[in-house]
Amino acid sequence: MKNKVFRLFLIGSLMLMVCVSAFVVSADLPAASKAPITIMDGGSPVEFDINDIAVYHAKMEAAEDGTKVPEKAEVDPCCAWMYRSLLAGIPALWGDKSPERSDITLTSNLPSCGALHTGWYVTGTGEGINTTSPGRLILLKPDGTELTDYSHEARSKIAKNRTAENYKIILASTSNGKSVEVALRKEAFPDGFFESFKKVKTDPNVTKEDVLAFNELKDEFLNNLLEKPDRDLFTIVIS
Repeated sequence: MKNKVFRLFLIGSLMLMVCVSAFVVSADLPAASKAPITIMDGGSPVEFDINDIAVYHAKMEAAEDGTKVPEKAEVDPCCAWMYRSLLAGIPALWGDKSPERSDITLTSNLPSCGALHTGWYVTGTGEGINTTSPGRLILLKPDGTELTDYSHEARSKIAKNRTAENYKIILASTSNGKSVEVALRKEAFPDGFFESFKKVKTDPNVTKEDVLAFNELKDEFLNNLLEKPDRDLFTIVIS
């Protein structure tokens, strides 16, 4: 019994190491990821940047975990991926015009916490977002149908088995039916990223060394998302 309890404590500690290493200080963000997004909400412009997303993500995670909101919000890789995807996809679909929130339908193939919270913020469909004209957020299951259970348990079952194919969004205009697909290029992922990710998320025999190795890969992935230009990160298809 003591060995089992210790084992659970060790796994919990290792998972905490994974979460902590997933962040970088917002103030140190590269120029490529600092550009703001402007949308319209009931005819009024709303501007936000990746730091606003980080703050919201931190609040939502704290609420879900029952923990204290951190004093300094930092950027999660999934938030960075979703934000950069939107930063590239919105002008590709709406051009120089800032779309109304109500005209935005955002579909994500990745139901992770960071992707969900970023999607909530942008579409105005999440808790605590002051909006008069919310859009729509859709999370997809692996079979392509809509995920309706947004609980952490339901989402994590899908997210922990992610592949490069999950890092894809579709932005659609409700008013004219046009859409744009923004898919993350495989070159954005460090070699061995998904194998290492699956090991630390699903292997009961994961070690401290496994977690440290994954943290290095995750830091490299996050840096790619924050630093690389759109042309090196995304394949964008308008339909």
